[in-house]
Amino acid sequence: MKRFSILFLLIPMMVLFSSCKQGQIKKLEKFTTEVSEHYDGYSNSDLEKAQVKFEKLLATVEKNELTGDEQRHVNELRGVCKGYFAQAKARILLDGFNAAVEEAGDEVKGAVKSLQNE
Repeated sequence: MKRFSILFLLIPMMVLFSSCKQGQIKKLEKFTTEVSEHYDGYSNSDLEKAQVKFEKLLATVEKNELTGDEQRHVNELRGVCKGYFAQAKARILLDGFNAAVEEAGDEVKGAVKSLQNE
């Protein structure tokens, strides 16, 4: 009888643990979708916040013992997010570079103009 009551308690705990793990993976999926929809508008600050949130979600998921399929799925989500983060960073750097070139271009034009006047 005692064994039956232990099993009676153990099975719901296993189901709860499994659903909790699946919920954490779903949160990571949802976040990955949000990143894919908004990465092209991220500022440096937005990107840093997204990366911090991603690392927290990933750490929470990876505290669980994942099956092979779950680990592959989490690794795929990690790759997708990191790809979007890299694209956002590249765009931010390129925008900064273009702004610096434009600013320098104006300075060079001014310097050339002043040399022509001498």
